[in-house]
Amino acid sequence: MIEETIQIHDKNQFEIKLGYRFAGEETAKVYDVETYMFFPNNLGINRYTYTRDDFYGNTQVYVRLKTPVVLLQNMVNGKDAPLKKVRKGIESLLARGDKKRFANYEYQVKMFCCIFKSAIRDHVRFVSRKEHSQDVKDLIEKYLTGIEAVTKGFRSLRSLLNVPSLNEGIFPVYLFGDEYLSLLIEYYTYELIQVLKKQDFPEKEKDTSRLLALIRRELTYRQENDYPSIPRADSTNEVFLFRSSVLKKFMGNVLFLHTRFKHEGEFLEQITFALAAGIAMMFATAAAFFAQTTYSTVSMPLFVVLVVSYMFKDRVKEFIRTYLGTKLRARLFDHKRNVYYNAKEKLGWCKESFTFLKSDKIPDTIVKLRAKDHITEIENDWVGEKIILYRKQVKLFKRPFRSVYHDYPADSIVDIMRLNVSRFLSKMDNPKTPIYVCDDKSCQRIYGNRVYHVNMIMKYSENRRVRYKRFRLVLNQNGIKRIEEAKIDTD
Repeated sequence: MIEETIQIHDKNQFEIKLGYRFAGEETAKVYDVETYMFFPNNLGINRYTYTRDDFYGNTQVYVRLKTPVVLLQNMVNGKDAPLKKVRKGIESLLARGDKKRFANYEYQVKMFCCIFKSAIRDHVRFVSRKEHSQDVKDLIEKYLTGIEAVTKGFRSLRSLLNVPSLNEGIFPVYLFGDEYLSLLIEYYTYELIQVLKKQDFPEKEKDTSRLLALIRRELTYRQENDYPSIPRADSTNEVFLFRSSVLKKFMGNVLFLHTRFKHEGEFLEQITFALAAGIAMMFATAAAFFAQTTYSTVSMPLFVVLVVSYMFKDRVKEFIRTYLGTKLRARLFDHKRNVYYNAKEKLGWCKESFTFLKSDKIPDTIVKLRAKDHITEIENDWVGEKIILYRKQVKLFKRPFRSVYHDYPADSIVDIMRLNVSRFLSKMDNPKTPIYVCDDKSCQRIYGNRVYHVNMIMKYSENRRVRYKRFRLVLNQNGIKRIEEAKIDTD
């Protein structure tokens, strides 16, 4: 099953996050994803102004393992609690400080931070979906209790590492994790306060005060420990933002996978080029044989035929190369990324392709889904659209997943693609357009928002099971305004 999340990353980038889960008895599992993007003609996006290289140049791709799921209240005392594994890693390192045990200790600290981030984020999101006041109050209590247990438990490990015999690089790893946890608590507690602002229950103010007290406590803790990640109202907070970003990358890299890029069909492409050269040479040789048997050995007609045959040989070769290359590319992917956990453990591969489609080449199901919008007829018949197909095929191997995590189960990878839309904005009109409204007494000029719609239909295929999703990317000249999911019915 493919799990998708589509969201705005910043004003010029949106993110498609796809989760590929490996389960079942198969030795390998294959997923296919087709994304159809419908661009209005007035955006000027076509095969000449927006090439394959432009598309891949505007994308960023990250592949990582899915973060293990642990409830916030189980971070410290639950079965196989992540904190217990951190402590065990420290104790093992203290007993024998070799490179292997240091790597395990660093791995456990990073995994603890990643799992905590996922747990605290999911807890806040869960609160935001609750409407009953008692449920909200109960979840806030669990939040505060869970945070207290995590900070107390993790910070109690500091004394274990504060010994003179340890290598200099060991203690900073713990300090980075400690600072990162504090930043996560501060960020998501602010998020939780924003959620509470939309709630209405008797003890709302009291719980908000408790959450603010938690934030102040973490700020004071970072100040006391000389952590430089302190936001200030009278500063640009450059250091704060930079350090937060670096810590996020440092902790998160434990989940990211290595990829090796490979051009798809290189051998077949070279065979095609050789075939084109061979056919062109056959033409030139046949023309030379004909001229030699028809004209004298040294004559002007022979000279002309040889020159013309050489000219056409070159053109014939280029024509056949282009023709066969186009046919070959239509049946192959553009490139292939092999995905590795380490130098030896290959988890699978991912193939991608990009192409513009003519309207008569679009599958009937996609046409029907696109036509469910009531203004589609106007868009297609009057304005028109250009259609991009971005294909992705992913294959995962079962055996390597068993040894990916040392102490945590791994059953899926997450494929993250960010697409920059800046190239789509250059032909757009001003985002603010004057319009006039009137009432019984007067008329006035106001400004409306001019937007453009890029419709996306995604087709997910897995073991003959097919599922469709439809999204609408709403843009203006300033960037992305929002992403809407449209309900679809494939019947």
